[in-house]
Amino acid sequence: MGSIAERLVEAVRGLGSLAGGPGLFVVAFFDSSLLSLPEVNDLLLIYFGARFPTHAYYYAFMTVLGSAAGASLLYWLARWKGYGFLKNKFSDGKIDSVFRLFARYGALAVAVPAILPPPFPFKIFVLSAGVLGLPYRRFLFAILLGRCFRYFGEAFLAVRYGDVAIVYLRDNASSVLMGTLLVFTIAFGIFFLLQRRRPSLKADG
Repeated sequence: MGSIAERLVEAVRGLGSLAGGPGLFVVAFFDSSLLSLPEVNDLLLIYFGARFPTHAYYYAFMTVLGSAAGASLLYWLARWKGYGFLKNKFSDGKIDSVFRLFARYGALAVAVPAILPPPFPFKIFVLSAGVLGLPYRRFLFAILLGRCFRYFGEAFLAVRYGDVAIVYLRDNASSVLMGTLLVFTIAFGIFFLLQRRRPSLKADG
């Protein structure tokens, strides 16, 4: 964890119960846009959720909003700057692999990385969504859905297990991840099936 991350963590940890929400928003915003703060959001969310369990889902909500705002900034930068902006940050091989995922899965290609914790990459998917011109509403929905699964799930664990939630996540990471992905994939699939059926239903009417 770099010095910037350490300072941010210490500053936010020193906030009170209600002020912790805006603090988490700021950290999540920077982590999803201009800085790289792996696991900081998760650790701070569990820290506050364990200490102030009545506000745990408020913290999750603020973290989701901050992350969505930061990802949106990157998305619009990529829409503006184009492919060259992406190529300056990642290799051609990585870009081609991500582009193939978008061609096959659409918005799901950015929704799943929004759930997964580090070291799984996230920003390359956000930037690629902008470069490829994925409609912003779909992009935002995918980010919000993925981040909600991740951060509200962590808030639940913080309320249920307290600080031990961090240890629980590390010891049961694969089980938690597989269960979350399964539920998420089913929910996302149902949503898009309904979206595809909507025009035909209107036509039948």
